[in-house]
Amino acid sequence: MNGSTHDEMRETEPKRVKVYILENNEWKDTGTGFCVGRISSNDQESSKRSDKCSNLAAYLMVNDEEAPDRVLLWSRLEGNIEYQRQEETLIVWKDLTGQDIALSFEESTGCDALCEFIIQVQKSMETYISLVAVRSNDDGMGSVHEIITGPVNLPSNEHQQDEKTLMEALKILNENTAFEYLRNETMEFVLKSDYINTLIAVFEAAEHNHLHRDLLLLSNIIKTLTLYNQRELLEQMVDDEHVLGVVGILEYDTEFPTSKANHREYLQHSGPNFKEVIPLQSEEMKSIIKKTYRLQFLKDVVLVRFLDDHSFNLISDVILDLQTCIIDFVQTDAFLSRLMEIYTGQNKDHEQEKKRDGIRMLHQCVQITKNLEPVEKSKFFKALVRKGLFNVFDFAFNVEKDSSIRILATDMVITIIEHDILLINTVNNELRHQNEVLDEEQQHASQQKTDIVRSSMSSDVSLLLILSKILLTDKSLGLKEQIVQALNTLLHPEGCMGGDSNYDGGNMDIIMNFYGDGKGGDNKISGEISNDNLSFQMAEYFGNFYKEVAPILFEPLLGDSICESNDDILLIYLVKLISFIATEHNRRISREFILEKGILTKMAKLMDPSHIMQLRLTVLRCLKNIICLNDEYYHRYMMSKNLYDPMFHLLRENLNKDNLANSSMLDFFRIISSQCSQTEEMSAHEKNNFMIMNRFLVKKYGYLLQQVDYVPYTKEMIRLSEEHKEAVAAADEDVKMGLADGTQSHIKDGKRTFSEAQESSESTSSGTYSSSSGGASSSGGEESLTFKRAMDKISAVSPPTSIAEDVLRESQNSDNADT
Repeated sequence: MNGSTHDEMRETEPKRVKVYILENNEWKDTGTGFCVGRISSNDQESSKRSDKCSNLAAYLMVNDEEAPDRVLLWSRLEGNIEYQRQEETLIVWKDLTGQDIALSFEESTGCDALCEFIIQVQKSMETYISLVAVRSNDDGMGSVHEIITGPVNLPSNEHQQDEKTLMEALKILNENTAFEYLRNETMEFVLKSDYINTLIAVFEAAEHNHLHRDLLLLSNIIKTLTLYNQRELLEQMVDDEHVLGVVGILEYDTEFPTSKANHREYLQHSGPNFKEVIPLQSEEMKSIIKKTYRLQFLKDVVLVRFLDDHSFNLISDVILDLQTCIIDFVQTDAFLSRLMEIYTGQNKDHEQEKKRDGIRMLHQCVQITKNLEPVEKSKFFKALVRKGLFNVFDFAFNVEKDSSIRILATDMVITIIEHDILLINTVNNELRHQNEVLDEEQQHASQQKTDIVRSSMSSDVSLLLILSKILLTDKSLGLKEQIVQALNTLLHPEGCMGGDSNYDGGNMDIIMNFYGDGKGGDNKISGEISNDNLSFQMAEYFGNFYKEVAPILFEPLLGDSICESNDDILLIYLVKLISFIATEHNRRISREFILEKGILTKMAKLMDPSHIMQLRLTVLRCLKNIICLNDEYYHRYMMSKNLYDPMFHLLRENLNKDNLANSSMLDFFRIISSQCSQTEEMSAHEKNNFMIMNRFLVKKYGYLLQQVDYVPYTKEMIRLSEEHKEAVAAADEDVKMGLADGTQSHIKDGKRTFSEAQESSESTSSGTYSSSSGGASSSGGEESLTFKRAMDKISAVSPPTSIAEDVLRESQNSDNADT
């Protein structure tokens, strides 16, 4: 050993240094020379020294730079000498004779070399010496000591320990957390000596002998070890050999000395069991999966009250790394293909449970991805879709009857579409393209791949159709809530833009106009916009929704027996979805679907007292949202179909009552009143929608509005209607006066000769535009007459019953004219 040490530790290169000795509390300069660290035999000093304890010894030697043969310093590294490195270029120590010595190096590199020599000597020869770095605080007050190398107290590794030994071990472990060097040395000891196994052996004996104090000390020792924040130690604690012993020790807690947890019972019997849906050949992967779960259990249950932020973050990082390994393994072709094969071919009864386990496993994997980076998420989700994820959904939603499994599948759908709503369609478009370029020979050789592609061909709407079917048929309220959440995400225009924060919802109208009449993608897309693949995908997506999915999804709102065959909770969800598409989707295409299918008329029937109040208020809220769109066609449709009758019937039921129904109607009146009053901020056309509706409501339900005299909104509505009547009466009087003046003018003109009339006509046609009072009066009379005729037509003539068809026809003509 000595020979090998001598070979490894050679003499250091000479470094220029000044030597100081402390005499009478003053540092005396003894000269300048070159210092080296040297390993030499004790025999050379045998005549001078009496302790011949070793053949080799380490020395710091300084030779005078002017007389190299003259030795300024010859100091042996021995005993328990503490060397202090102060700042960058100074080493100070006191030798065994009590002499204080200091070496001041010319360069910091020289000090580095001698410190490294001291470290090597401490580790291999003189284990009781130490080297400490001393640095001044930033504020200049005091100093900071940090051990670079030195002796380390370590706990006993005996398998038989008493309370005193355990107390000493706990003290040592707590003290060694103070310095990084001590922590590292302690961890090296714990890992190399299998100290955890020693603690488990002591624990088993203490538990067998009912040594309660020993059990509490062991628990504190394990907790202290976790504060060392050593990843390798954490993974060792949760491996198959140690996990039950470690959690068994942690069942005892000094905060609850009279109680004991049941962590071992949970891990062995009560908690989740490790199950292989697809047999794993890799033992390493099995170990990673188990460690991930056990670390999660350790973090969230066993040590939840003890961990500090640093330890908590370390365990979380370890779990994340292990989860990443799991996801990387699962998405490999070999494993994922074997997993998806379960859901293809003939269904056998004994395979049903395996399919359920497969969904549970995939759900756990999808949940794991919530902690991963977005790029890793996308990579994993795309791998699932490419390998046939829709086959899994087909089993879950069309075959499986267990609601818990269907909820897991729905949660997977929600997680994927919340991450990237276009991901599924994008992947399937890629698969479709690959399928098209395969020739017949390749298709024959890749039958499995073709089946996967075929199963995804209609995925643009198949996912929506699946979710719609579940919403309409499943009885689980929890599942319905998840389905509605998924549909909202899938149908949100901003979500369809891939979550782009800069997306402008106003562009939805431009994109949806790709379809012209809104009945498909038959019209050609303009050259510039057609290059925008994302916009085209979204337009196609929503076109398919209204063409293929919406009639099925909203079927309960389309039938005649709407009030009898459907439960109110389902109808609440559907009414909310109607409100959503009316306000968030392209106005023209959503309006066409809603009016053409007569959905508003069917919805108004849901305000009948036979339905629960929650549904009635949901319908009221939906109608208010549509009214706030200030859409001419919606306003005319609702007036022509008398859709306000159910709303005022609800008001009549709750008149003067302090409840939500009454408040909702008062809010409806507030909206109308405020919109009519804001004349300065609206154009004449926009104002007319609410003004016309206000006059319609006051005329038809004025007697009821007068009873709502406890809020100012109804009074304002009545006032505006009365002012309009007065304005119309005044305009009518002006028209009569204008007509009378016109008659006199015609009589006068009739008395003129033909030549006079001709001259007057020529003068008018050849002259410039005049601002005379006569011209202004004539113009004003024509405008008043036109206004009166328009108002008479609107106010006096009842709306036609076929207003829906007229509205749609006018809408299409307007769109075609714009095009």
